[in-house]
Amino acid sequence: MKSLFIILLGLYASWHYTDLSSESSVNSVLAPLGVFVFLISLGFWLVAKAGFGGRTDGGSGFHGGDGGFGGDGGCD
Repeated sequence: MKSLFIILLGLYASWHYTDLSSESSVNSVLAPLGVFVFLISLGFWLVAKAGFGGRTDGGSGFHGGDGGFGGDGGCD
């Protein structure tokens, strides 16, 4: 939970100091870059907390069956 607080605090600070028309490179370059980085971090945090429980089968993609050849299996 502490990591979420840090991400949100960084996102707020970056958003607050963003000014694209500023002559200061901190406000026009670094702050928007910070917004981007903290948004990506928030996305990763949400994915990590949501997890993948029950959404994937974890298998190889083959789910039984006879291989799709059909017939009686013999060569007459």
